[in-house]
Amino acid sequence: MFQNSGLSLDQAPPIKVVLRFFLSGSIFGVVAGIFLFFFNNDINSNYALILTHLLTLGVMASFMFGALFQMLPVLGGVHIKAPTLESLRVNYTLIFGLIFLLNAFYFGYTALYIFASLFLGFAIFKTAYLMLKELKDIEHNSSSRGMAISLVSLSILAIIGIVLLYIRAGYNINLDYIWLKSMHFSFGLFGWIALLIISVSFQVIEMFYVTPPYNKVYAKYLPCVILGVLILNFILSFVSSKAFYIFESITILIVAIHAIYTLIRLKQKKRPVMDATIYFWILGLSSFILFALIFIAKYFVNIPTPLLAALFTYFALSIVFAMAYKIVPFLVWFHLNAQGYFDAPMMHEVTKPSYAKKNFYIFFASFILSILASFYPILWHFVSILFTISFFMLLLNIYSAMHKYQYVLKHSKKFELNIK
Repeated sequence: MFQNSGLSLDQAPPIKVVLRFFLSGSIFGVVAGIFLFFFNNDINSNYALILTHLLTLGVMASFMFGALFQMLPVLGGVHIKAPTLESLRVNYTLIFGLIFLLNAFYFGYTALYIFASLFLGFAIFKTAYLMLKELKDIEHNSSSRGMAISLVSLSILAIIGIVLLYIRAGYNINLDYIWLKSMHFSFGLFGWIALLIISVSFQVIEMFYVTPPYNKVYAKYLPCVILGVLILNFILSFVSSKAFYIFESITILIVAIHAIYTLIRLKQKKRPVMDATIYFWILGLSSFILFALIFIAKYFVNIPTPLLAALFTYFALSIVFAMAYKIVPFLVWFHLNAQGYFDAPMMHEVTKPSYAKKNFYIFFASFILSILASFYPILWHFVSILFTISFFMLLLNIYSAMHKYQYVLKHSKKFELNIK
């Protein structure tokens, strides 16, 4: 399977590069769940900004940066020089930048906003630069092309975000704050998160679940179309607020069509086994379809804002869980096997399928309750508990995988071929 999937496994970075990002993302997921438990009644205040960025920067960016460091060398043949050192720089500046940002939202100090912009700007632009400078010289497939476009969108998102931070810090920048915030929202949710998920799906859905491939023309041009619509939205919504709603709806409709297309592909998979990662994919894609339907419906009826926020959050996080439960055991098996260790555990020995399914059921329960909590806010306490447990289980799984990897390194013997 791997030889025929356009993979370049010989360029895979050290396993710690990826797992370090995944660990920090899981920890921020636990922190986000605890934060939601104590501050869910203040969801319309600055606490909402804190929770949003805990999820988007702390959880999603950590997992997505880790996935990029792993998948671009493997899927696109990108060679990142000194991946361990570069990933450390990105990981630590992302963490410190987020800490400065959360404190800036809470205390409102100018210096905190400036430090947040410097650290987060470094983490984001460094990642985009590392990846894009190598991507320009390779022969692209649909996934690598889409990832490159999502990184361009991430850079635009970061520029807008930094401007917003300086406005909040008190600097007189003659731009409409509400318009900028809307653009930050669009490029973040759809140009970065959704587009990266779409780009990853072009390769991993077919590779991991043995489905029919996506239409080549569709996969080649879809990311360009999404970025094009976002840029049109950026230009035209500056002069007309109506344009924002039109282009925002078009973007959401495009992503929803891809979600439906991917669900059809998963239904056509050739492997009969239904593991937890497939459940996570189905939940995430279904959550976005529901998000799209409700987003359109809100023009006609009153829809609670937390409902839309919850649906998009579970769309993104479901895919995060799906990828983590596929990537982590595969990496442990692959790196140990590539080094020739006799006792390299199989993927199902790194992560027991029953454990991943239990994690899914708890996560799914939190999803159902989050929908109900949008109408009955008292339920947010129960959502937060299940949400925290879900990420704690993921954290334990990643830590356990790292421990198994280190144990084999220390206690197992390598296969040695003696030729006389």
